Amino acid sequence: MPTALVINPWVTDFKLYDEWMHPLGLYVTMSLLRQNDWDVVYINCLERDDKTRAKRFGTGDFPSGPAAKPALYESVPRRYKRYGISAEKLDQILWGIPFPDMVLVGTGMTYWFEGLRATVEAVYRRWHNATIILGGISATLMPDLLRKHLPRAHIIPGPIASASAQLEHLPLKNKLFATEFPPPDLRDAMALTPILRHAPILTTLGCPLRCSYCASHLLQPRFEARPHKRILAEVGYAVHERGVSDLAFYDDALLYQASDHFLPLLRALTRQTDGKVRLHAPNGMHMRWLSGSIVEAMKTAGFATIRLGYESGNPSHAKETGYKAHPTGLRRAISKLFDAGFGGRQIGVYLMGGLPGQTPNDLIREIRFVASLGVLPKPVFLSPVPGTPLFGGYAKRFPQLRIDPLWHNDTFFIMQLEGWSWQAIEEIRACAREAKPE
Repeated sequence: MPTALVINPWVTDFKLYDEWMHPLGLYVTMSLLRQNDWDVVYINCLERDDKTRAKRFGTGDFPSGPAAKPALYESVPRRYKRYGISAEKLDQILWGIPFPDMVLVGTGMTYWFEGLRATVEAVYRRWHNATIILGGISATLMPDLLRKHLPRAHIIPGPIASASAQLEHLPLKNKLFATEFPPPDLRDAMALTPILRHAPILTTLGCPLRCSYCASHLLQPRFEARPHKRILAEVGYAVHERGVSDLAFYDDALLYQASDHFLPLLRALTRQTDGKVRLHAPNGMHMRWLSGSIVEAMKTAGFATIRLGYESGNPSHAKETGYKAHPTGLRRAISKLFDAGFGGRQIGVYLMGGLPGQTPNDLIREIRFVASLGVLPKPVFLSPVPGTPLFGGYAKRFPQLRIDPLWHNDTFFIMQLEGWSWQAIEEIRACAREAKPE
């Protein structure tokens, strides 16, 4: 039986927090490998240990250490870190593994490149002739840049199902995947994770919307609903066999066609768990699809965290935000949640900073408006994502975006926009902290 080593790499950034983070692309890959008779070894470089601070609902800090700050980031007054297990621990794990037939490394945010490169270099130090395959977000959004900076690795853009055709030239012991692809089973991946502090729920793939800042449709071209039976089996494994109490939905469009998919699934999930779990929706939900029956079912099921995708109520940004919502729609959605019994601290509203023509004062006004509704304002700063319309517009002003992935970092990029400074960013964060509901 051939062996595949699958690695979730280090992350280099100014910040990283485990808010129910799971590398779902790697989970799907591991499932397909196991269903195609591969032996799989999994290394999670972002594994949390008992020394890192645990917080509510299974979230917490990642272990971290200092990383050399790239010269580009010298103007950012924050420490640059490498998040994850120590280099010594990774080396120890690698030296305890026999030579694998291939090494698959996931790629996350484009600006986490330095962490990815350090992970790949660690593998090559262990096995100089290793067959390393990179797939995932960065491999899909900037394959040419990865080929330039990591020329020995094999880059696989797009869905993992296309990998076999792209790797036919490699001397693998058997074909990577069969021509028929059974639905992925996340239990395969969770079984390879020794400590499961929380678990993911994935009910759909893709998103039918086309927001100008989002690359969901590039990563998953088709919108597909997963079988209820498989989802419930995954939840059952996490809750009943692994003792997980906190589960987070990973869908990009959780409420799309909810009456046909999400609502009946949620009712079945409630029966299965007897409402004794905490459910979380960290991705911004589309509030125009939020009905009274949905919020009541969410309350009964045990939702503890709700995030709404608002981005901006300014009509001039409606196109960028996919015409998601307006102030009246936000008020209506929050009212439904309050009527169902949710508290203001359970409801967060995402607000985006860095939209074209936007000023820091514009964002502060949005924060105060959201706070006036009795819920949590959640400001986030734009990261230009390759392949999106917003990236194309900003790349005309900042051509470095096309050649240097470090330019995509949200903490750095926002400071390149006219009128946005570190002081303005700190004022925005302070405003959001002070605007918490009782």
